Amino acid sequence: MFIPDTTQSLILGIDRVLIYTQDVERVFARFRYEFGLPVAWPITDCGLLVSGGLHAGNMTIEIGRFAGCGLPGTWFYGLGLAPLHTTWETVNGLVSRKVLHTPPVTLHFEEPVATRSTLTFLRNLLDGQPNTPLWLGRPWGGDTRVCRTLAAISTWMVGTEIGSITFSKLLGSSAVFICDNRIDRHQERLAELKANWRRIRQSGPYGITGIAAVDIEIAANTAGWGRLLDRPDLNTSAIHSFSMGPSLRFHPGGRNRLLGIEFSCADLESTAQKLVEKRWMIPKDDRRITLAPERMDGLTIGFSQSPT
Repeated sequence: MFIPDTTQSLILGIDRVLIYTQDVERVFARFRYEFGLPVAWPITDCGLLVSGGLHAGNMTIEIGRFAGCGLPGTWFYGLGLAPLHTTWETVNGLVSRKVLHTPPVTLHFEEPVATRSTLTFLRNLLDGQPNTPLWLGRPWGGDTRVCRTLAAISTWMVGTEIGSITFSKLLGSSAVFICDNRIDRHQERLAELKANWRRIRQSGPYGITGIAAVDIEIAANTAGWGRLLDRPDLNTSAIHSFSMGPSLRFHPGGRNRLLGIEFSCADLESTAQKLVEKRWMIPKDDRRITLAPERMDGLTIGFSQSPT
């Protein structure tokens, strides 16, 4: 497993995966109660996105739908990466690595906790990427007057009803984005989440200890991922370990898409027995088990033994 050089990395770790669905309330409740995950934030409408977040120990599972977007189905839509540096330092780093990016756009949440999330979408990593013409690199990308102006316009757009709907129509069917969060009372909120996690983890049905990995199918775009992750050796079977949170695990295939997530659990044998009794499990091997996708709205979700 590759250990990143944090002196040069742009990415601190995986901040979240975003599950897209029209039925946010039902899917959110299912993840909350079936897996025993504490609420990071309740279902909230920020204009562009209606979503709720669940704390999974070392990252967030966000479940949401976009304004004016009526696409049916439920799937792993987005991978949000936590930056090591500020937004504008990060976009400079993207330009130097020849990773095309959109102007950063900031979403404002007032409830339940005042939060500003600045999202910078990345190109050529997954199929079905955003359809915006504003992919920036040299000379306009990074911390430039043009990029800052476009970022201000984009942020204003998503703050209006018409602008949110217009923006959502550009988003496509998948996205990889840098997610820079600024939260009021951050330390207090973090302590609260950790306390809830310890309490629920002990009483949760499957003894989930966190997310072991996020899985990605990759076809022919290893170079783009390699530049983003500072991994010139990256191939279609690579595992990338960040300095925090779960690993990113690549699998060869004919598409470029988010495949699924794998929970780590305290006792894999006990978890397997519970899932067998519910007829939810697909037999795999001694190290991993997988839920039947039809039991989870078509989503691929696995379990593995947490390291001792």
